[in-house]
Amino acid sequence: MNKILILLPMLLLMGCADYLAERDRQKVERERMSQELQMKNDKKTCEYYGFKKGTSQFSNCLMQIDIARKENIRTRKMLECEAVRRDNANSGVTGFWGGVLMGARENLVCD
Repeated sequence: MNKILILLPMLLLMGCADYLAERDRQKVERERMSQELQMKNDKKTCEYYGFKKGTSQFSNCLMQIDIARKENIRTRKMLECEAVRRDNANSGVTGFWGGVLMGARENLVCD
């Protein structure tokens, strides 16, 4: 009976570890597929503008698209962070736990 009590939690933990590893693997695979699709679309865009594959102009076109996308992401994050800080400043929340929650919200958005 004691062996069963020891084995049961071990089996449950092993099952959880397998589930978490599979979930992480699927997330990585989705991100990879998304990046591949994004690159394919970027290449189509550069071809649409008349750049020929294998040229430095084509590479520059891809680079400019990537830079613009990253700048757009940074701008959205900055605006979202500013909105959270503005909401926190105008919330009227007081007390220790209110401050903790506002700080946690800001840390999640602004990091």
